[in-house]
Amino acid sequence: MPPINHNRRKASARPSLDDIFAGPDEFGLLDVGAKKSSSGAPLEVSRFEEISAFVDQQGKAPQADSPDLQEKLLSRRLKSYAEKEDLLSALKPYDRHNLLPEPVLVSNQEATAHDEGMPSRAPTEPSRPASKTDVNQAENVTSLDDIFASEAFSEFDQGEDSLFDPVHVSFEKSREEPDEIAQRRVCQDFYAFEPIFRDLHEKLKTGDVKAARFQQASQVQPGDAFILEGVMCLIDEVGEYREDGDGRYDPRLRLIFENGTESNHLLRSLAKRLYQDPTGRRIIRDAESVVDAFNNVNHKDKRAGQIYFVTTLSDKPALREIPNLLKIGYTELTVDERTKNAERDTAFLEAPVKKLASIECYNLNPNKFETLIHGFLHAQRIKMTLTGRDGKEYHPREWFSVPLNTAREVVKRIIDGSIVQYRMDNTTGRLVKKKV
Repeated sequence: MPPINHNRRKASARPSLDDIFAGPDEFGLLDVGAKKSSSGAPLEVSRFEEISAFVDQQGKAPQADSPDLQEKLLSRRLKSYAEKEDLLSALKPYDRHNLLPEPVLVSNQEATAHDEGMPSRAPTEPSRPASKTDVNQAENVTSLDDIFASEAFSEFDQGEDSLFDPVHVSFEKSREEPDEIAQRRVCQDFYAFEPIFRDLHEKLKTGDVKAARFQQASQVQPGDAFILEGVMCLIDEVGEYREDGDGRYDPRLRLIFENGTESNHLLRSLAKRLYQDPTGRRIIRDAESVVDAFNNVNHKDKRAGQIYFVTTLSDKPALREIPNLLKIGYTELTVDERTKNAERDTAFLEAPVKKLASIECYNLNPNKFETLIHGFLHAQRIKMTLTGRDGKEYHPREWFSVPLNTAREVVKRIIDGSIVQYRMDNTTGRLVKKKV
């Protein structure tokens, strides 16, 4: 768009706004009478009556520092009336509470204009510039409340206050904002939970555990499992004690899903989703899990099996002559299942055995355990060659000549890792602590 060229000579010849307003009012545009109220009285008289009615009810003049907006507006209006000499004479006859100052003496022409309800105005008087006070008031306006309470706004009729009264409207109590929004993310240690999900699926197939329709939220524990929207999930951790807005137990959970993700749902949020899901299920804890929880064994402790101690009931003289002869073995089955065919198994010297003790263990590496036990008790391991029923020779590897109490202590210290602080006294056959 091309630039607009202004003719400075023509612009200087145009009259300014001050010149226009200072000129004669040929068409009587400024000769405006006061507005009349519906009752026929001047508008300002009826508005001043509102101030008098306030004094009738409250027994005091409206205050500018009142927290009530209506009172503050009335105070501003009263102040404006007191500062306008042209309204004092018109309103003073209605001032039954002496709220307005006495008007100053005016000329007969001005008094006649007041009696007619019209403010006197010199048509040729130029408009006065804004005072410093007006500028400061404009700069102090920072909110809607300042505008509503301003002198200019008081000139407007704001209608009935009842318009702002809610009728047949219900207001809900604001809901409590959550401290954190649950997010689904990749589970970095999912490898620790994969065996648990496989075991649960297998037990569901065999009927060892059951899945029941979810009914309501209750106390939850790490290891509790659910089926949410067709995906199995497991509670790994229960956060600190927390209550919702209604005072109900609502801790934050670490929830692991079988698809390799995790989230930090609140208990009530999880319960709501499970309840709304037609396929939502709670996996009922089996008796074995209940026993584990009682013994402080959690879902992360993978059941490895049992370490067992048995002695032989063989009638072979060479075996009966060995004192404290016992086998230290490991099985993922029960001891009874492992030894039921002892008579045909060279690992049990092809003879019946007697169970002496067993230790339940978790997270145990069988090969590492076998290496440690054989290395620590190498001096107590029997070294002999036996002939099996098939005529072949074999060498027993897990049989030792060691007191049962000593053997049990060795196994326990291997499991808890303190075995490095001890050694075997081959003379007494006992475990003794190393000297520092």
